[in-house]
Amino acid sequence: MPAGKSRRNPRRSGAALLALAVALAAPQIAQADDFYAGKTIRIVTSADAASTYTTYPQLVAQHYGRFIPGNPNVIVQTMPGAGGIVAANYMASIAPRDGTMIASVHDTLTMTQVLTPGDVKFDMSKFNWIGVVTKMTSTLSVSDRSPATTVEGAQKTEVILGSSGPGSITHILPQLLNHMYGTKYKIVGGYSGLGQMNMAIERNEIHGRAGSLTSWQQVSGALSGHMVHVVQVNMARDPALPNTPLLTDFARNDREKAMLEFMSSSGIVGRSLFAPPDVPKDRIEILRKAFDTMIVDPVFLEDAKKRQHDIDPVKGEVVEAAVKKTIQLPKEDAAELRTALGM
Repeated sequence: MPAGKSRRNPRRSGAALLALAVALAAPQIAQADDFYAGKTIRIVTSADAASTYTTYPQLVAQHYGRFIPGNPNVIVQTMPGAGGIVAANYMASIAPRDGTMIASVHDTLTMTQVLTPGDVKFDMSKFNWIGVVTKMTSTLSVSDRSPATTVEGAQKTEVILGSSGPGSITHILPQLLNHMYGTKYKIVGGYSGLGQMNMAIERNEIHGRAGSLTSWQQVSGALSGHMVHVVQVNMARDPALPNTPLLTDFARNDREKAMLEFMSSSGIVGRSLFAPPDVPKDRIEILRKAFDTMIVDPVFLEDAKKRQHDIDPVKGEVVEAAVKKTIQLPKEDAAELRTALGM
């Protein structure tokens, strides 16, 4: 070996490089983990305080901070309006991109983006999906005092339904049935959320509404045991509704079935949590990991049971893929649905 030269040990060199990589990465990890210390995370919901779109985030807010490094405070902020469009537009264009604001919005917004893109300022595929607390079945339901309690009956008799706005399932579902199957559902708008509609049903001002099955399972008093589920919106019958027809059961041909399946595919979006676009990836990873840990935590599950909240979670990556698939509806089918919905 020439004088002044030393042979390099490959193992020692590899170890040195690894140590250097760890040292360089450590400050970045620490920075991500320390970000939430002393901060508050706001969960924006697209409905009023009585809606399950808000009560589920309230459940999450009680527990989520325990699983996020730095243990931030978590609060819920309601932002109702236009069937969730107001909240989604806010998340897309105004909400901070630092991971301190997330949202839970109406399940119909993927459909809204496809069918009425001019009405929205958001792209659902650009949001950072964190996870779903529970998959959702929607229903059109009426009081047992309603003049008709089936789709066939509503083809002959007017039934009055409440609605929170054109972007909501409370409007979309009866409007679709009216156009495609000749029902006589009269849609009365102006309600801020499901709670107001429930009170209107109790007073017999309206006969029913559309909404999530969970929202019906939690009602008490005059409505408890007096609601009839006319149709359910999901890809398969909910175990709780074995005798209630699916929306897709009314399809008369393959094209109608494809369109009704599109309308039924949004259940995975309901009860979901997402962050705005452009949030740093390390913070999305923190939020997703915290959600996945929280959703199986015994204390969280016991609290959900006390609140009568079903838990049937979906990971954020799965929601992201489902949203991207839903918004790929062929243009000719989207045009047909716009006509059906009067858009």
